[in-house]
Amino acid sequence: MDPQDLQTDFFRAADETAVQLVMAEAEQPPAEVFDTVRARRIDPTTVLPHLVAAALGHQDPAADGPDRSVWPTGPQPWDTEGPGTPVDFEDPWMTGPWVVQLTDDTRDALAGIERRHLPELTSRWARTEELKTVEPTQLMTLIHHLSVLARRARKAEQHLYCALTA
Repeated sequence: MDPQDLQTDFFRAADETAVQLVMAEAEQPPAEVFDTVRARRIDPTTVLPHLVAAALGHQDPAADGPDRSVWPTGPQPWDTEGPGTPVDFEDPWMTGPWVVQLTDDTRDALAGIERRHLPELTSRWARTEELKTVEPTQLMTLIHHLSVLARRARKAEQHLYCALTA
């Protein structure tokens, strides 16, 4: 799947149980239930860590991004710890949607972004390969919205999640 086609919705929720209930009901996507920031091309494991690194003043992103899966539930077909299973292209692990929980450190780094640092962070994040074609004003707006969402989550003692839809 081309990452350009990936829709990502960052949202806040009390816990993974609340997220799983919404996903299991499948009546509304998380973006319509939770306080959400919609973003295209902002993969939480490859692109977002570049913003977090810039916000923390680091040169390079952390080696491993937030990949704790919340949805779908059940064993992953490619679990390296367990026995291999045949991959079914109808399996929700293959078709999505998928939801991952971001670390609270990521939430706090985003919550700590100050408006006066937006131009500098935008410039640094725009150098990320996957974002080279995105307008800087769009990135700056997205950074601002993500930081507001993260501050709300931290204040409410909630966590940040990302729903990925093909």
